[in-house]
Amino acid sequence: MNGINLYQSIVNEQIFHEFKEQRGVTLFNHSANSNYIEDFISVAYVLCPNIIEVNGYIFIADLYEAQGEKAIDKLLGLESQFNANKKHIEQWVNSWSFGDFFLEKACESMDNEKILKQFGDILVYNWTRRAKEIFPNRNIIVEYNEGLMGELGLSITLYEQ
Repeated sequence: MNGINLYQSIVNEQIFHEFKEQRGVTLFNHSANSNYIEDFISVAYVLCPNIIEVNGYIFIADLYEAQGEKAIDKLLGLESQFNANKKHIEQWVNSWSFGDFFLEKACESMDNEKILKQFGDILVYNWTRRAKEIFPNRNIIVEYNEGLMGELGLSITLYEQ
């Protein structure tokens, strides 16, 4: 095949111009000038998190916070609390406010709707791919919106439809 093809990133490179402080001339360069290797690794973990399945329910493991027998006990409590509504249980456990991703890093970008939506799109893309990789035959929905399941501001959630 001849010619040149550019396959666009899921990140709109123009979002770089929304950054209050630019540490480079491109997004790629900004990242190289802003992060330690530990930062890259921890971000990769957030984008491709551990997922736990408990009796058919799917949870982001870090948001479920229970393993082994305690995971089953916790699920029984959630089933009682939500009248065994699987979708609501998964939505509630897997909901996370965008602001909670940056608790110790308050900045003006948290007030920039373009940046927040780009962040949401990145999370949706990666969490969806992760869920499809593990559960290819299940209809897993990843979405973000305002105030999901009582969270403040834009929030993300994952659940099975």
